[in-house]
Amino acid sequence: MTSVLIIDDHPMVLQGCRRVLEDMGIGRLYEATTVVSGYRAFLRHHPDVVIVDLTFQGDDLGGLSLIRRIASSDRKARILVLSMHNDPAIVSRALESGALSYVLKDMSSSEFSTAFEKVQLGEAHLSHRLAMQVAMLRSKGNDSATKDLTSREVQILSLLGKGNSYDKIAAKLGISYKTVTNACSSIRAKLKINTLAELIRFAIHNDPERSS
Repeated sequence: MTSVLIIDDHPMVLQGCRRVLEDMGIGRLYEATTVVSGYRAFLRHHPDVVIVDLTFQGDDLGGLSLIRRIASSDRKARILVLSMHNDPAIVSRALESGALSYVLKDMSSSEFSTAFEKVQLGEAHLSHRLAMQVAMLRSKGNDSATKDLTSREVQILSLLGKGNSYDKIAAKLGISYKTVTNACSSIRAKLKINTLAELIRFAIHNDPERSS
């Protein structure tokens, strides 16, 4: 019997997924509402399919790092992203992180069922529209907007775009939290970006390490 782990912090989404999956005959369902509990549930239950959101309260795009951890733990993991984000850069990053499928939360239950069935078989799935947008994005490549950044700033920007928080970046690079915040302020000044949200979006679109 197929087992499924749903990781999302929205009660209505959990309820909707559960209803559709039960109608499909899926009887073994597990749920988690945070990145940490989701990863622990994955290690505990080893589900056949993981359905994961990208955005969690207090951890914007934390689902990207979760996908990478799951994929690193099990290269055969079958991950379906269920998200409100229709930005092709975010879709592309989720697929690069290890997801097999990416579907939007406003889709019909029949579309969700189709995506789930393909992932269940280990097959990739994107709607035609998303697939075209991702293909167009990848064909454009990155520009030289980050040419004035230091090597440390390039590292931090890349990690930020991969869904890492300031704390996680500091831990990964072995530097202080203050150093990270100061670097991000410097990056924003150089790129003429006003807010952290805008910086994260820029980082997703323009990963300087991926283009080097």
